[in-house]
Amino acid sequence: MKRKNILPPVLAIGAALVLTACSGGKQKIYEQACENLEQRKYEKAESDFQDCIDFEMKVPQSQRGKGIAQMNLENYEQAIDSFEAALEGEDSKKFQKDVLSYKATAEYECGRMTDALESCEKIQEIGADAACYYLLGRIGLQLDQYDAAKSNFDAAVERDTSYKMFLNIYQAYGEKDMDADGKAYLSRALELSPKDGSDHYQRGRIYYFMGDFPNAQKELVQASDSGYRDAQLFLGKIYLEQKDTASARSMYQEYAKGDGGGAKAYNGLALCDMAEGNYDGALENIAKGLEAAEPDDFQELLYNEVVAYEYKLDFATAKNKITEYLTRYPDDENAQREAAFLQTR
Repeated sequence: MKRKNILPPVLAIGAALVLTACSGGKQKIYEQACENLEQRKYEKAESDFQDCIDFEMKVPQSQRGKGIAQMNLENYEQAIDSFEAALEGEDSKKFQKDVLSYKATAEYECGRMTDALESCEKIQEIGADAACYYLLGRIGLQLDQYDAAKSNFDAAVERDTSYKMFLNIYQAYGEKDMDADGKAYLSRALELSPKDGSDHYQRGRIYYFMGDFPNAQKELVQASDSGYRDAQLFLGKIYLEQKDTASARSMYQEYAKGDGGGAKAYNGLALCDMAEGNYDGALENIAKGLEAAEPDDFQELLYNEVVAYEYKLDFATAKNKITEYLTRYPDDENAQREAAFLQTR
């Protein structure tokens, strides 16, 4: 599972936290807040940015940072309030456009389509870019304005011909069960010429979504050979779907050798264990994954933990785990159905 947000990069500045109200100390609090944001320590970043606001240190920028942290914690209404406060404190067009992009995304995520549309219109007054047109396309889909959605998506790919943009549009159509419309953009993406391992990785994903596993594997192997490590994870996924657990396990083990990939590798190994009926082994790998996990890794590991206990026929533990999971991720519809199923056991 992964987050849907497509967000601009955040400036990271490394420094140690010094809790003092002097000028230098306040600057270091701001620097630490930025560092926590980049490292995805969102709760700490939110708290640090609030300290900056209280100390009247870079207030508009701190409101912006606080809003980004709140967005990533899926506290979208609070994020919108923070972005509105940021907009009131800084009138440079570049800053306004940046914050409006975040604000429009937060409004989209909490279902405020009219507000999101208004924010996008303000961005257009400053100067619309591909991200703005992409979001306008998503808004059009949600409002069942399909011609407008396509027009905006076409405007997005005129300004950004990256594989990622074509894939994002495909996934947006997929959320509306309009796969055929989305695959038309995937076909257009394959007309691009790959330049590096990242491009081969994206082409592998595209072939996968189009159901062409042989070409997907070919592209992903080339990406992996070029040093693009995430290709190993996707190859593992494809091998698992083809019931080739030995090859999948090899990919996840190889991925685990690199830096920072422990949680994802252990999750993949757990999936291999479950495919082979080794549920205790799966739980051991999930436990190792949770120890190494960063914030974005927890959801899939915790969900697979529920599944492993269910396969073990330990329904009591599975019920407890799904209850804990839904406390953290209440909007997960698959988990809601899983909880309802477990209540019958």
